[in-house]
Amino acid sequence: MGTVKNRCVIVCASPTSDIDFILSQIRKDDFVMCADGGADKLSGTGIVPDMIIGDLDSSKKYTEFKDTEIIVLNVMKDDTDTFHCASVALDKGYKEFLILGAIGGRLDHTLGNISVLLYLKKHGATGVILDEYSQTSMLNLGTNEITGIKGKTVSVMPYACDSATLTYLGLRFAMDKGTVTADFPYTISNEAESDRVLITLHSGTALLIVSDKKY
Repeated sequence: MGTVKNRCVIVCASPTSDIDFILSQIRKDDFVMCADGGADKLSGTGIVPDMIIGDLDSSKKYTEFKDTEIIVLNVMKDDTDTFHCASVALDKGYKEFLILGAIGGRLDHTLGNISVLLYLKKHGATGVILDEYSQTSMLNLGTNEITGIKGKTVSVMPYACDSATLTYLGLRFAMDKGTVTADFPYTISNEAESDRVLITLHSGTALLIVSDKKY
């Protein structure tokens, strides 16, 4: 019987992503998907993706993976390669997603990858975009508990909505049902004063970005 794979990791093709960091985040029991040029990131690393999806306009080395399932998309399509990976993985039943190599390079691709987090959330899954500097995810409505981040920078930004109403516990700058608008996200660069931070999202949708303080 094969290993049960509970988490889906999507490797994207950001030109600024660090391959050593990407490799450090992939576990043996992950279901690994590459969004087009993300396959080139894994070339020669010893990690063989379970699936490669894309129109293959940016990957030069996908043919190296002889035993990998490859889904070739039409160049004339509505969704991005990363979005299509997420959709296929959801159909396979995955509920936990880690997205790597998704930040940096073209801004439109970065924003599109962030939108995938909202798509996953709306389909009952959880997603995290991780790079060397920060961890980005969507807050859930209600109280969100974040642990192990004392001293780190915490930013919350309304996303895909006009405003979000928030309450903080454990951050340097407190908030009690404060409303933050998308055109004035003053909730950037707070600081975790405790290893246990509670952020309550009362209304709206919002991104949570946790960064190392030095960045």
